[in-house]
Amino acid sequence: QTKIQMKMEKLTSTTKAICDLETFHHGAGNCKAPFFHTWPTSYFYEVCLKLSEMYKKELQLKQTIVQDIAHSADQDLMMVYLSSWLYQPYIENSSMLLLEAMLLETGHRQC
Repeated sequence: QTKIQMKMEKLTSTTKAICDLETFHHGAGNCKAPFFHTWPTSYFYEVCLKLSEMYKKELQLKQTIVQDIAHSADQDLMMVYLSSWLYQPYIENSSMLLLEAMLLETGHRQC
């Protein structure tokens, strides 16, 4: 595991804990004050989890490529490795939009 992957997993775990805290807080009959601008806390957790899983799979692919590329003499296979490295097949097109939306929601990015 890399530092960034561990941080992403910690962020996901933290947002899950916030969801649990919010559920506990509302269960006690307290008023519902949002933690974020417009997103429900559960959606924030879902987005964190989705991004974390995407990057986890992408990291596993890159680690596999790094391990295998030095042992390959086949040019076609090397082109597949290169394409996979550059294209990032596990990173969905929506990832940047989700990340930007998250930054806006938390106030870390201004419009």
